Amino acid sequence: MFAREKDAKQKSDDRLHETVTPHADLAGTTTLLPNPTEKPATISVARVTAPAPIMPPRDNKNEAKSDTKRLIVGRGISLNGKISFCDRLVIDGKVEAELEDCHTVEVTENGTFKGAAEITGAEISGHYDGSLTVRENLLIRGSGRVSGTVRYGRLHIEDGGEINGDVKSIASTKT
Repeated sequence: MFAREKDAKQKSDDRLHETVTPHADLAGTTTLLPNPTEKPATISVARVTAPAPIMPPRDNKNEAKSDTKRLIVGRGISLNGKISFCDRLVIDGKVEAELEDCHTVEVTENGTFKGAAEITGAEISGHYDGSLTVRENLLIRGSGRVSGTVRYGRLHIEDGGEINGDVKSIASTKT
């Protein structure tokens, strides 16, 4: 009788085999599929969650000084209005705004800014349209397009970058 129970259990175990799906969005998922030679009675799915990553301790003093006023507008996000007192603005979406008391702006390749800004530094890889005054460095990357009224302290344009409109050095506007 013991041999019969063992044979019955072995036959039922042979019906299923395990496969692991390599897709990133299904990571940690194990699916039990039927053996192709037999008809399955049931198919069961088990989900295993990965442990949370261990984060290193933060240095809150340095982080508070450097990133306290950082705003990131992500891809697919649209923001309209007035942005004030921002140390660093990163635009990967669409922003129509007036910047007031902001320090630096980065417009990524996917980003679009329309409006007015008077800032210390800017790096444009996407599109900027409007009034732009950069007291120090204005960097236009190869994929960057700037149009409108532009005033700058120092101007750097990579191959392929474009600037159109009323463009003047701040030094030349002081005389």
